[in-house]
Amino acid sequence: MSDDDRALINVWMQSEEEGRQDAETNSEDYDTAFNTACQIFNQYKHHHFDGEWKVYSEDKYDNRRDEEWFISSPTILGDSDPEYLCDMCRHMDFAALLTRRGLPGNNEPGSSVIQLPVLPGLFGPTGCSFCTLVRRGLQDRCTPDEIDAAKEAKGGKMRLTVLDDGPDYALRLEVGLESVAPRVVVQMLAPEQAPLPLQGLLVRQDMADMGRLRTWIRTCEERHHDQAVTSPVASIPSGPSTLRVIDVEEGRVVTATTPCRYACLSYVWGNEAGAQLTTETRSVLESVGGLTDVSIRLGQTLQDAVKVAKAIGLRYLWIDALCILQDDDEDKTDIISRMGAIYGNAVITIVASTNSTPTEGLPGVAKVPRTRAQVVQKMQGIALAAAFHDARLPYQDIEDSVWNSRAWTFQERQLSRRAVYFTSSQMYFTCPHEVVSEDTVPGLLTDQRPTQLMDRSRFQTRLWALMDYIWNDPTQTRFPNKTFHIHGLGSQAVSMMSSDESVPAPIYRATPVPTRGGGGALRVEGETVWKAYSDAVSMYTRRKMSWQTDALRAFHGVGDLVAQGVHTAFWHGLPEFNLDAALLWYPRELLTRRTHADASPSWSWAGWEGHAAYRGRGWRNAPAHPPASVVRWYQFKHPRDLIHDFLVDGEPHTPAEIADFAFRTARRPAEVCSLDPAVVFRLADIGGDGWIHARDTDRNEHYYTHPAYPGLRFTYPATLPSQMLVTRAAPDGALFFVARTVPARLVDMATTPHNPVPGVDDFLQIGVGDDGGSSHRRRRPWEHIIYHQGYRAGFLARHAALDATARYALVAMSRDTVPGIAPPMGGWDAYWGLTPRRAQHMAFYEWEWGDEGERMPVLGPNRHDDGDEPYRGGGYENGDPRWDTARFGSPYMLDVYNVLLLERKKDEDDGREWWERVGVGKMNSYAFWHAKPDEGMIVLR
Repeated sequence: MSDDDRALINVWMQSEEEGRQDAETNSEDYDTAFNTACQIFNQYKHHHFDGEWKVYSEDKYDNRRDEEWFISSPTILGDSDPEYLCDMCRHMDFAALLTRRGLPGNNEPGSSVIQLPVLPGLFGPTGCSFCTLVRRGLQDRCTPDEIDAAKEAKGGKMRLTVLDDGPDYALRLEVGLESVAPRVVVQMLAPEQAPLPLQGLLVRQDMADMGRLRTWIRTCEERHHDQAVTSPVASIPSGPSTLRVIDVEEGRVVTATTPCRYACLSYVWGNEAGAQLTTETRSVLESVGGLTDVSIRLGQTLQDAVKVAKAIGLRYLWIDALCILQDDDEDKTDIISRMGAIYGNAVITIVASTNSTPTEGLPGVAKVPRTRAQVVQKMQGIALAAAFHDARLPYQDIEDSVWNSRAWTFQERQLSRRAVYFTSSQMYFTCPHEVVSEDTVPGLLTDQRPTQLMDRSRFQTRLWALMDYIWNDPTQTRFPNKTFHIHGLGSQAVSMMSSDESVPAPIYRATPVPTRGGGGALRVEGETVWKAYSDAVSMYTRRKMSWQTDALRAFHGVGDLVAQGVHTAFWHGLPEFNLDAALLWYPRELLTRRTHADASPSWSWAGWEGHAAYRGRGWRNAPAHPPASVVRWYQFKHPRDLIHDFLVDGEPHTPAEIADFAFRTARRPAEVCSLDPAVVFRLADIGGDGWIHARDTDRNEHYYTHPAYPGLRFTYPATLPSQMLVTRAAPDGALFFVARTVPARLVDMATTPHNPVPGVDDFLQIGVGDDGGSSHRRRRPWEHIIYHQGYRAGFLARHAALDATARYALVAMSRDTVPGIAPPMGGWDAYWGLTPRRAQHMAFYEWEWGDEGERMPVLGPNRHDDGDEPYRGGGYENGDPRWDTARFGSPYMLDVYNVLLLERKKDEDDGREWWERVGVGKMNSYAFWHAKPDEGMIVLR
C-alpha cells in the first residue's frame, strides 16, 4: 500500500475500554439494527429475475407483500414506443425508487440494492429505454476493452443501488456491473418548480448555459463570503495598482486600475504561437478593435473566452499571451512574480480543459459543439438522465486532460478562487466551498451541504491486503497473533495466528477516511502549512513543461499560496520554514538532471525532471513526530553581510569603529560562518515566543499555532514577521553544514558474505543482486536496501545512476521514527509530552552534539554470534526503513536517520570539491553508528 493509500485509512489497536463499550453497546446496537432491518425485509416477497420474475421461494411468502418498487402487472408497450421497457425493467417502479426512501432491495436486509442478471440485450440493439440508458452511460465511461469484457462475461450481475444523501437531496440510482469498474449514476430530471438538489438538468450539446454560470458566480459571491470554509487563496496579496487586461467591450488591450472585476483564461499554448503581445503588435492590440485586426491571429479558444467574459457580465479578461509583453524579459519576470495575485484576485478562471492548442475553442461556446451528448430516456412517465460525472469521484475528463498535465496550468488551477471548466460534455464550476455540474441541480449553492462520501468500494476490495500489511508491520512484531475488526467485514472478526495460538491476539481496527471528489485541487484548509507544501510538490512534479527553464517560475505562485502569508523564503523551490524536511524529497520514477545554465542545484527537486514527493506519516492517525534535524548549519557570508551584522549586533559603535570594520572587512574574501542552532531550530525562547503546542487527537498529530499567523497550523515553529530570516542557501545554490557521514559502496549481496562481528566495516553497503528478498511489492529499479556487513539496515531511493567507481557517502540529516499504529509504544502521555521542539532539542543537543561524556548512548544492541544469519524475510517495500531487528533492535521512537546519498564531485580546472545529492533514504540509527561515522563539513550543490 502506498503512502497515499495509507493516508486515507485510520488504523488503531483497540483499547480495553473500547472493547468493553463494544461488548456492552455496539454489538447490541448492531444486533438491534440488524433485527429491525430483518423485520422490515421479511415483510416482503423478494423477487429476482431469471428469464422471468420469480420469488425466491413461492410457498414461503404467501402472506407477504410485493416490494414497493416491484410492479406485478406492468403496462406492456410496443417495442417501437419510446418508453418501451423490456420484461425485466418494466416490473421495476423507477419513480418509487427515486422518490421513496428506505425501500428494501431484493438481496439483503438493510440496503436498497436490487441485484439483477446482466442480460445479453443490455449491449445489443434492445429497444428498452432503461437498458439503453445504462448501455449508453457505460459506453461513455468505459474503454472498448472494458465493454468487450462486459459483453463476454457469463452469468454477470448488475446492481441497482439507491444513493441517499439525506432528506434535503434527491435520491439517485447507481448502476454497476461486476465485470467493469465504472458506474452509471441515474438522476430523475428536475421539474421546473421546486427542484431538489442532485436532480438532473437538461444540457444542450451545442450550447453551454451561460445563465447557469452567472447564477453560480452570483450565488457564490453573495452567500459564501460569510461561510466557515476559507479559500486557500485568501492570503494572496491584492496585487499591483494597475493590471494589463483585455477590454472585451472595446476589443483591445488596456491598463486597468485595480481592484477591478476580471476573468482569467487557463489554457495550453501547445506548439502554435498564435497572437501575442510584443513590441511589434502592441500598437495594434492597444487600438480599439485591435483583437479583430486582420494582422492578429487570435485562436478560437481566446475568441471564445472573450465571449464567455461578455456573457457573464465581466468587462475585463486576462490572458497571458496578450497581457504579458512576450519579448520583454523585465515585463515577463515582473508579471510571473505576481501570478498569485493575478489569478487569486480574478472573479473566475475560464479553463479550456479539452484543449491541447489555443485553436480548438471552448466546447459549447460559439463554433465548437460538445462531443458527448447527454443520455436522457423517458419511461413510466418520467425522464431519467445518466449523470456525466459522479461527484464522489475525481472528474476524469479534467484529471486526464492534456491541460492538467502542464506545469503552468497547475498553479493556475490552484490559485483560482473560482473556475469554470469547459469539458467535452458540460460546464463544471468550482469554488472554495464545493463543485457544481451543469447537468445537476446544485446542492451547496442552495446552502445545503451533503455529507462527505467514503471510497468504501476501494477500501473493501483491499481488506485482505490491509490485514496482511498490518500483520507484517515491523512496529507490531511484539504481537505474534492479531485479530482484525475492519470496517467492511460487518460484525465478523478475522484472526491471524502464529504457531503459538496461546498468545493473546490484540484487536486491530481500521476504517476509511471521508474524502471529497475534488480531484487535483490542492487542500490547504485544515492542513498544516508543511502538508500543503508537500502535497503541492507531489502534484506539480507530475506535470510536464515545454521549457525546462520554467521549473521554478511555474511554481512561484503556488509557493505564495502554500505559504499563506507566512514570513518565509523559497530557495530553489524549498521553503525556509521547513528546509530540513524539504531536503528529503523522494523520486517516484527515474529522474533526469536538468542541466541548463540556471538549473537548480542537486538538492532541490526543481533540479531534476520527473515526479518527486515527500513521505507521509503512514496511516492517517499514526502517532509520529516530525523529523528532528541533526546537522550544524553554516551560512555563506559576503563582506557586505558581515558589515550589516556588525551594524545591527546591538552593541554601540563609534563612527570610527564602523569605518575601520568596514574598511578591513571589505577586503576580506567571503567566508562560511556557523549559525546558532538555537536560532535555526527556534529553540532560544521556548515558552516565551508565543508558539502554542496543540494536539490533533483525530489524527494523533502534534502541531503549533501562533497569534501572528491566525488560522494556520505548523508542524514546527516558523520565523515570525518580526524576526529576520536566516539565509542558508548561498547565491550559487550551495548549502554548507557539518554532519556525520559514512562511506557507501555498491555491493553485490548475492556473492558477498555477511560478517557477524559488529563494528568491523567503516562503510555501508548499497545492495544490488538482492531482489529476491521481498515477498510482497518488489523494489523498483531505483530502490535499494542499505546493509552493514550484510545485515539489513534501511532503505534507499536513488534518482541518478550509480557508478561503482564513484565516491559516495550517506549523511545523517535528521532523526525520525518508523510509522506505527496507535497507540504509541511508550504510551500516550509520553507521546504527547515529547513535543516536536523538545524532540529537536533532545536529538540535537543530547544525542548528537552534546558533550562526549553526557551524550546518550547511540550504538544500541550488539547481538551477534558466529552462527547468526542475517534476516532475509519478505515485507512491504514501501520506503519504510525495515532492518534486521535481531542485529539492531526493535523499532522505537526517533531511532531512524533520514539520510541523503551524496556523490563526490571535483572541478578539474580549479581543484574545488563538493557533493551532489543522488539519493535519499531511511535507516536504523544504531546501524549507522556501527559503521563508525566521521564528522565533517559538507558543501552540497
